[in-house]
Amino acid sequence: REDVTANLITRVEDGTLDLALIALPFNTAHLLVTPLFDDELWLVAQKGDPLLKARSMTLTPDLIDRMLILEEGHCLRDHTLIACGAAPPAIHGGVEATSLLTLVQMIASGLGIGLVPAMAVKGGLTRSARLVVRPLPMPRPKRTIALVARRTTTRAADMAALVAAIQEIGSAGAGHIGGNRAVVAR
Repeated sequence: REDVTANLITRVEDGTLDLALIALPFNTAHLLVTPLFDDELWLVAQKGDPLLKARSMTLTPDLIDRMLILEEGHCLRDHTLIACGAAPPAIHGGVEATSLLTLVQMIASGLGIGLVPAMAVKGGLTRSARLVVRPLPMPRPKRTIALVARRTTTRAADMAALVAAIQEIGSAGAGHIGGNRAVVAR
């Protein structure tokens, strides 16, 4: 099942789902949380954008003013706002996307720029002749991908096996496991 993080956490807490794969930071105070890996955010713009000529970019006020974000409820929206140190009205006139795919399409159309998770970049979402992807300076903004469950879960062994499988794949160089809202259901 795919859904926004708040809905996934509610479903884990009420027992509708056993486990959820989410992106942190997010309030998970009542859950068992197993961090899996960090997922850096990369700057994406339309190819030929005059402000993205350098190989590595800093989030300047000029870039932040052109930043497109996801609509309310998406954790990547919050991660972008944290990285930019900005409140929603300060981000590109309130233009918002409904999904990561829509966000990338809006960027490719020249409506603005955006921050996209490394696993989406490595997974090919930004592979287009119309787009350019640039790293931000260290320490790069990032989110942590984690598996969450109820503290009282009876599926701890299944969770441990899934964590081990994901970490084994990640250490083999896959680097783009899951999605920013993917879930494992019972």
